[in-house]
Amino acid sequence: MAEENLRLLIDQTLDALEKAVENLELDEIDLETSDGILTIEFEDGAKLILSRQSATDQIWLAEPTNGWRFDYQHGKWISPKNSLDLVSFLEKLISDKMGRSITLGV
Repeated sequence: MAEENLRLLIDQTLDALEKAVENLELDEIDLETSDGILTIEFEDGAKLILSRQSATDQIWLAEPTNGWRFDYQHGKWISPKNSLDLVSFLEKLISDKMGRSITLGV
């Protein structure tokens, strides 16, 4: 995929994830966006930070215990660390934090 298309896809993915988390309408989560960065903050101060990495055409995720990078492969953002796709991994992280199953529908 061309570099420009990947950058656009990254921004579209971050926008879609922001909308999906907003649509959960959970009082326990605050969202903040700023120039290619989406921060999901929980009541206890824990954060998930998704960021656009234009130089490498990746999406990075920082979470309390680790950092992850996701490459676009076969129509999904996949982590080479664990082969999970970004949406599924984010759903797992949010579900674990909320203590109930969360589906983003992205």
